[in-house]
Amino acid sequence: MKDEAIWQIPPSIERWLMAIPLDRPVALLLRHSVRDALPPGDAGNAVPINEAGVKLAQLLGHALRGRLRTLHASPLPRCIQTAEMLCAGAGAELPIVPDLLLGDPGVFVLDGRTAWENWVALGHEGVMQHLVSGENSLPGMANPDAAARHLVHHMLASAAQTPGLHVFVTHDSLVTATAARLLRKPLGPESWPWYLEGAFFWRDDEGLHAAYRDEHRVSVPEPLCDLREMDVIEFARREVARTVGLDSGARFLLAGGAFKSLLTGRPPRDLDLWAPSIEDRNLLIEALDRRGAQPLAARSFADAFEIAGRIVEVPHKTSPPTLEERLAQFDLALSAIGAEHRPGDDWSARIHDLAHASVERRTVLLLKPLVNWKYALTTLERMRQYADELGFLSPDDDEAEVWRVFESQSDELQSGMLARYAQTGRGGFNVLEEAQRRLEMLRGVEGRRH
Repeated sequence: MKDEAIWQIPPSIERWLMAIPLDRPVALLLRHSVRDALPPGDAGNAVPINEAGVKLAQLLGHALRGRLRTLHASPLPRCIQTAEMLCAGAGAELPIVPDLLLGDPGVFVLDGRTAWENWVALGHEGVMQHLVSGENSLPGMANPDAAARHLVHHMLASAAQTPGLHVFVTHDSLVTATAARLLRKPLGPESWPWYLEGAFFWRDDEGLHAAYRDEHRVSVPEPLCDLREMDVIEFARREVARTVGLDSGARFLLAGGAFKSLLTGRPPRDLDLWAPSIEDRNLLIEALDRRGAQPLAARSFADAFEIAGRIVEVPHKTSPPTLEERLAQFDLALSAIGAEHRPGDDWSARIHDLAHASVERRTVLLLKPLVNWKYALTTLERMRQYADELGFLSPDDDEAEVWRVFESQSDELQSGMLARYAQTGRGGFNVLEEAQRRLEMLRGVEGRRH
């Protein structure tokens, strides 16, 4: 194919821009614009787009005028530059959101150093063949099917409910693998994208649409990611690789509300890593230190660090030692989800049955009786927070159970519960105000009795 034939807006992009709906958010996973050849034996991360790439990206941006809503890009220079030229061509003033899922390392790569050995051993075509049709994960890499679903879930969540085009600038391997997985087609080298070619994704009443070149598939309306075991493990692997690393040598548990991200598509803010022994805990702390994690202010129950846009908490307690016992310590079903890491990137997961029931019923279910009843007010705040984040209900009877526990305590214990809420809660969702009203009513009734 001649260079001048490459340096035009790909026909498939022009065709699908005419076909996609205008009244819905549409995510476009787009390869960056034209660059010069990569140095031999080098990933070429620093290689920018060239003059032809600048012009072509501006041209495509012009075609997107009035339709472009958000721009996201791999942090690598040529992707950021492509996004900038799209924005300029569209005459839009939009922030460009760097997104590590789109590159450096990208959603399919967890540990860049280990993953590079796959390219050395298999070559680019061998790795791509695995990404489009392989079943298991290669060393240092994510399960390709789970990764592709997660990326599309993430893109559509980022698009939210804003109709229009949401562009995610990335690299050819991510476009190919994601399109192949969602289309269920083992795309070969002849189907790898040109510069500024990409795959479109959107939802309607029929289900999820995936479109790339001449392929278009509509899947039944089911979640892209949910609380299935594979998704829980791959979420844990992705977040641990980003923060502690997969080579800490520690056994530990990732458990708690962070797994809500599988339902929302939005990244977690906090990760709780529970070590079953002092030795494992020390290994976690050492790994965080090696990777440049910033220690945060002292907390009552854990050491906390900030790294890679996440807050990682490592609780002081090193018990209970098993994942099953750890999940039994939670009072919310949607927190009773966890994955266990053992050295060697070995994982297992457990999901409480009522966590699945919570998703099916779209309610935030309480695990009764409350194990942490002294912290019941914090549990109530989290119930309401989860419901708000997920668009679920916070059931009246479960909330009533929290208040029953609170109101049945002595004055001293109620004061202790309020003090614990002040220590562990965030003061939201009117929990404190409602507790105070209930106390006033209770004491008023008791005063009238006397």
